[in-house]
Amino acid sequence: MKNIIFLLISLFALISLAGCTGSEASTENSGAGSEPVEGGELNVAIGADPNTLDWMYTGESAARKIGWHVYEGLFALNQDYEAVPLLAEDYQVSEDGKTYTINLREGVTFHNGEAVTAKDAAASIERWLKVSSVGKITNEHVESVEADEDLQLKIQLNKTYSSLLSDLAAPKSAAVILPATVAEAAGEQPLDHDQYIGTGPFQFDSWKRGDEIVLAKYEGYASRTDETSGLTGEKKAFVDAIHFKIVKDPQVVVNGLKTGLYDYGDDIPLDLYEVIENTPSIEADTSTNGYTVLTPDKSEAPFDDVLVRQALNAALNKEAIAKATYGNEEFYELDGALFTPNQTALYSNENIDQFLSYDLDKAKQLLEESSYDGKPIKIIFSSDSSDYKKIAEIAEQQLEEAGFTVELESYEWATYLEKWAEPSNWDLVVVGWSPFFSPNQAGMLSQDSNSSGWYNSEKWQGLISQWAATDSEEEKQQILAGLNETLYEELPFEKVTNISNLSARSSNIENYSEWYGPRFWNTYKTP
Repeated sequence: MKNIIFLLISLFALISLAGCTGSEASTENSGAGSEPVEGGELNVAIGADPNTLDWMYTGESAARKIGWHVYEGLFALNQDYEAVPLLAEDYQVSEDGKTYTINLREGVTFHNGEAVTAKDAAASIERWLKVSSVGKITNEHVESVEADEDLQLKIQLNKTYSSLLSDLAAPKSAAVILPATVAEAAGEQPLDHDQYIGTGPFQFDSWKRGDEIVLAKYEGYASRTDETSGLTGEKKAFVDAIHFKIVKDPQVVVNGLKTGLYDYGDDIPLDLYEVIENTPSIEADTSTNGYTVLTPDKSEAPFDDVLVRQALNAALNKEAIAKATYGNEEFYELDGALFTPNQTALYSNENIDQFLSYDLDKAKQLLEESSYDGKPIKIIFSSDSSDYKKIAEIAEQQLEEAGFTVELESYEWATYLEKWAEPSNWDLVVVGWSPFFSPNQAGMLSQDSNSSGWYNSEKWQGLISQWAATDSEEEKQQILAGLNETLYEELPFEKVTNISNLSARSSNIENYSEWYGPRFWNTYKTP
């Protein structure tokens, strides 16, 4: 458990299963033909319990897609991936770019009935800077956080840092606002159940591990009045409660959707797509969900040798892996950039020509020239993910054709995380990364961490520093091109493919909206 906790707080933009909801696209069933219906309950089937609902402490996708119904931050990402106010009313930045003055909205209350003040915001941000994987990055640039007035917060930076608002809005290890008493009492430990107190449209009700997590409508919710967009704007809780049911068997989920036992099913295996499409009472939703990778441990042999990593890159036929793993081309996209194409402000297709560089003869030659001594390389993956299993098995075949000796080891999720924490346990790890929204949030590239395979790069760190100091869109595009270039010069990980996830919902769910995961505010059920 100690290793698991260490891993959870050390990962940048913590991992989520390749099939977990991490949508960047938005789908909406507007319900234009029906009047909103108050009341009722939603039954949402999810595959596993999160470790915690402390959305600030963890970046687990399960915690995120439950947590954002409960918690809110000063800023959030809108539909266009821009950081815009949520609990904040407005903000000002000083001429030197080092002082942010943030005014909070009036009339917002926590689920315990207390009014939200700048003191709560300051205590929450202070905790976030210590426990969040994103907050720890921000902390390097923060001089102080102070409650200037009752509803005014001041953040003083030690140098210009253009990513501050995107960090505060990041929906991973999020900068949510808690009561000051809760933030201070919890400190650097995860919140207890009685500390799950936020400002969102739903409040924590109960948690029976292995069975369900229940959220109840918060009657005192103070909504924004602007148009709903991404994770901000107007929100209304129409249903009385949301029951997040823990259902591990996807066939049980689909059968439950057919019979009305469940209203929504998350993370449906892709091989059930046709079943869902051909069932009149169920609607399928597909949305982009980050990408899958193979990350080598670069702290020791054999992958501390860049020639071995080059051989790895040449040995992997990624098109074959993607096709065999995901089948339908609707669920994968071969693209070698750091960000995905629909993240238009962050995407660059420069310097990615080495992404699809499969060349078996070249791989054999590079391996022969390298320091590789023929000892088995160990690939670990989670047995809870069919994607990871298929990728590992196909990679094993391809690497052995190139001359590697390969061993596969699978573990259930918690053990997999624990094994991942120690370099002696693995040489390659298969994992999926859900979307991130700034280069410094890329967990698979966090310096000197297990999530990046102990990557350490002066060039990468230099580019990240340049990113933090510029507001110029032209310079940012140049930096993005440089980041892509570094990926294929240093090969810190092997990107396999961009992926989409499949979810399903009952056709009587109206005004359903999804952005980077399912959102059930503004959603209601018709008879």
